[in-house]
Amino acid sequence: MRKAAVLLITFMVLVFGISGCNEIKEQPFKIEDPVTIEQVNTGGKYVARAFLESIFTDDRELFNKCYPDGYLERLGKAAGADVFEQYKSVMKVSSAVMGTASVDYRDYTIENGYDQASMKAHICLNTEAEYSEISQIQLQKIGVRFSGSGDTMDTYFYFVVYERNGNWYMLETFKGEMEF
Repeated sequence: MRKAAVLLITFMVLVFGISGCNEIKEQPFKIEDPVTIEQVNTGGKYVARAFLESIFTDDRELFNKCYPDGYLERLGKAAGADVFEQYKSVMKVSSAVMGTASVDYRDYTIENGYDQASMKAHICLNTEAEYSEISQIQLQKIGVRFSGSGDTMDTYFYFVVYERNGNWYMLETFKGEMEF
């Protein structure tokens, strides 16, 4: 029982504490309409929101659209697991998801203090893309509003997304310091 309590507390700190959970006093962002399958790859904000929405709504088709063709299959084969199911199990919450919003973004450039060349190389290594195919990289700040037990909370997630040959894709959660 003690081990279960420790795991529960650890998970709550991971999902809400690290991401920046705030009880809503004022409406800091307006919930946007859900991302459609047609919008996913048209912009960094759409692919990042679609990623979260797909997990919270159990929409595998939307989730798959967030990644280049073949990437999830290679990743799943290497990990020996279903990537979508793994994300769902890690991000399982007991609150109702009211919606998401694109809150802010930063271009991942030298001018903004980021090593763009290294990140491009990282993307190419992980996705088998050619260096010249990657035209833009962004950090996206996505807000998610949760409701449960009479409380409403906002949580913020930060993602690295990139444009490859005119389409936007998810890469990973951002693990650095955020100032936006």
